[in-house]
Amino acid sequence: MALIIENGTGVAGAQSFETAAECTAFALAFFGSNLPGSTAEKEATLWRTFVFMSGLRWKPGVWPTFGGTIPDAVKHAQSVFARAEHMKPGALAPTVTLGQAKTLTKVGQIGWTPLKSDVTVEDLKPVVSQAYDFIREWLEYDPSRDGTSGITGVMVV
Repeated sequence: MALIIENGTGVAGAQSFETAAECTAFALAFFGSNLPGSTAEKEATLWRTFVFMSGLRWKPGVWPTFGGTIPDAVKHAQSVFARAEHMKPGALAPTVTLGQAKTLTKVGQIGWTPLKSDVTVEDLKPVVSQAYDFIREWLEYDPSRDGTSGITGVMVV
């Protein structure tokens, strides 16, 4: 499969900001090692990270075209997200049982206490802070800086 690359012009059906080759080159330069697997596996990972990134809270008018040119920092963020997702598929979209968002607080006549009253899937996703560092200036809401308690809704492409 060849990915449909968003180049800043609003490409219909875009699936990524970068190619698998660009992601591989970044991984080698930034992390000192390549992502394992085939090109098809890397492309699937990039598509999943593009979908994940579309759900971030971007400042109005930014996503997905960034005013006509995709900044390198956005591509770098996608590469960092892709590394986390590629090394552990599903990391950015975990299957979560919200009822398990509690802690055992009493043993005799067993007692559980919720971790907080309004636990959401967003609360339980890993925060890949290194990726957010690249895109912080374009985000309206940054989980690595702001936590997850204020997340409401998502933006979609």
